Order: sequence, then structure tokens, then C-alpha cells
Amino acid sequence: MKKKTGTREWAKVNVNIQRCCEHNCRYCYARANALRFKQIASAADWSTPIINQQAVDQHYGKYPGVVMFPSTHDITPGNISECLCVILKLLDAGNQLLIVSKPHMDCIELICERLVDYKEQVEFRFTIGSTRDDVLAFWEPGAPKFEERLTCLKYAHYRNYRTSVSAEPYLDAGVEYLYTRCFPFVTESFWIGTLRQFKRRVDKTKISVDQVYDYVGPLFECQSRNAVLRLYEKLNGRPLIKWKDSIREIVGA
Repeated sequence: MKKKTGTREWAKVNVNIQRCCEHNCRYCYARANALRFKQIASAADWSTPIINQQAVDQHYGKYPGVVMFPSTHDITPGNISECLCVILKLLDAGNQLLIVSKPHMDCIELICERLVDYKEQVEFRFTIGSTRDDVLAFWEPGAPKFEERLTCLKYAHYRNYRTSVSAEPYLDAGVEYLYTRCFPFVTESFWIGTLRQFKRRVDKTKISVDQVYDYVGPLFECQSRNAVLRLYEKLNGRPLIKWKDSIREIVGA
């Protein structure tokens, strides 16, 4: 049987309601694909989201397996109403839902409040690639800082939702410290993965020489084969750790 890779490791079905994303992550695979297939004219267009109203308004039935929402954009204060509309439709249809986000506290508080009767169908997976705000601001310029993301994780855990973390991609060498900070508030899994197709996916516009030195070079270094093998040796077997396909290919797991 072919091994599952990418989002298929997490869910059978992906649902999205928006093109582009104001988080504007430099490594975004969805933006790279949109550029490749000429859905946007330039990388700069990606930070201006466009809601797909048809996707918001349509009926959603019961899907086989877990449904991941969203996968090519994020849940933000700008689209929370539309996202909640679709989330509730998916849950009302009986789906098991994996909600993936670089989370905003206002959004997570609202989602937790609205989904209180669906807790058995919901798991949150918060993307946190670093504890350093300067690293996050460089790679994910429109997304929340570390403490806000950690507070969202704590809050969802406190509200008795199932919680998990995705450090894919991890953005610096501090993965063990990130795991330590998040672990007390994770009930399901802590996923670790590298940045695939770095040269094709990373938006290289407006990157200074200093930023290459401070952020791009160190990321290359900490995701080299030898660095990945050291990371795997250090963390493999610890509670809740899961390795994405990008790591398993290197370590032969």
C-alpha cells in the first residue's frame, strides 16, 4: 500500500472557502500552486483573500474519514463568519473535523463557544513552527505571534477539546523547546516536518542579505539531512511525537 503523504496523513477530505490568505507565509504551497497555474498574477496578490461564496453556501454531506478545514488558507478575523458557517454544516452532517490554523485568539474563543455541542467530532491542530517571534514574523508575516498561538492551544485544551500541534515546517533549531512549551496542552499529537521544495515554494522577493543570514541560512542548516537525523534521534519515542513524511523519508522510518 502506498504510504500517505502531505495532508493525506491527516485527513481524507480537505475543504476550503477562500483563495489567497492574509497570513502570507513565505513558504506557502498553496500560493506556489496558484502562481504555477496562473490563478494569481504575482506573489504579492496572495495577501488579498477572496471568499468563494459558492463554497460557503453549498450543502455539505457526510464524508468518509476525517475532514480537514481549511488546507489552502487560514481562519482569520476577516473570514471567521464564513468559516463558522461551513464548519457547522460539516459537523451537522456528522463529519469528524480537523480544524487546522495558525490561530487567532478571537477566532478560537468564538469557535470553541459555538462548537461546544460537537466536541466529540472536533480536533484542533495549531501550526506553531517556532517560539521566536522574529522567526515567525519573517516566515509568516501576517500570522499571530507565538504567545497568542500558545494561548489558543491552552484555551482549547482548557475547554476540553482534543488538541494537537503541527511544527511543519519547523522554522528554527528550537524544536525540542517548542515541544516542551506545547506538550502540557496537547492531547493527541505533535507533528514535526521540514519545508519541502524550498527553492520552488519560498517567496524570495524583498529578502535582504541580513534576512538571508538570520533566517534563510539557519533554516537550510537545521533542515539538512544531518540536522534532521540528530533531531530524530533526540525526540523519537517521546510522548505524542509524530513524524511527517518529509522526516520519515530521511530517517527511513
